[in-house]
Amino acid sequence: MTIQELTEKSDLVAQEYSTKFGIEYTDDWFLLKLQEELGELTRAHLMLSDRTRRKVSSEQEGKYALAEEIADVFAYTLLFAKRMNIDIEDAITKKWFVFLKS
Repeated sequence: MTIQELTEKSDLVAQEYSTKFGIEYTDDWFLLKLQEELGELTRAHLMLSDRTRRKVSSEQEGKYALAEEIADVFAYTLLFAKRMNIDIEDAITKKWFVFLKS
């Protein structure tokens, strides 16, 4: 699946979420939601690495929780980029890939 396809599918899910929960999307809502999801990703990592009082019952459960939170952060990053009219593929190419030696 391409980044564009991931973005489009994530947007469909976000539209359903908006309708179901009565969320009005704004520029700052996407950024704040991304920050919330990053916090949840941090918590999942701390649980998996035994650095918080909350523990996971198994490493498999912890990896699953971590993967879910990475997915949330990634999807909301795509949605925020779309909302801000940022071509994420172009931005990554210009920011990261300039360091690759041809």
